[in-house]
Amino acid sequence: MKNKPQVIFVHGGDAFRDPEKLYAMLRQRTFNPYEAKKKWQEVLFANLADTHECHRLSLPNSFWADYEAWKIWFEKMVPYLRDGVVLVGHSLGGSFLFRYLSENKLPVTVSQVHLIAPVILPMEDCDGFYIDIKSWAGFASEIAAVHLWHSEDDFIVPTIHSETVVEKYPSAELHLFTDRFHFIGEEFPEIEVVIRQA
Repeated sequence: MKNKPQVIFVHGGDAFRDPEKLYAMLRQRTFNPYEAKKKWQEVLFANLADTHECHRLSLPNSFWADYEAWKIWFEKMVPYLRDGVVLVGHSLGGSFLFRYLSENKLPVTVSQVHLIAPVILPMEDCDGFYIDIKSWAGFASEIAAVHLWHSEDDFIVPTIHSETVVEKYPSAELHLFTDRFHFIGEEFPEIEVVIRQA
């Protein structure tokens, strides 16, 4: 296992500050235990199982996300990281990785960072997860390649968030789609292709 390249996935979440908003969101969501669908992360990890060591971090309170709490828990994983690790963050998880890697130097090299529909600019109820991109000085950690993934039909996090990163960090590669919404479907084969190139 230790000779396989690592892939670490950081999930998204909601950073509500008003409990009533959280309760309203939970009431509106549908739930049916018999209609559980696979997530693209599960498919990706199953496909990579023979060649990669994959970990999906379960960060605290995903419905009431707090950056400091996520940082504390993420840092429990840091001692186990090895050079060449691939970091993948979806939505608020992408925002978390962007901020963390900008403010903290990992003790290992990172071969790829994948930010999937990340919150980069100020958005309601996302306090703490984004930093001032105007004064952003780059990443503190050593990263070989940065990939951003966004879809033009994403009405949760508009593409301007990823486009802003590419403006500030031109070596980042933006993979732009028209029909993936917020990347919550079962299929995301393109990211597997790129990860295998690390």
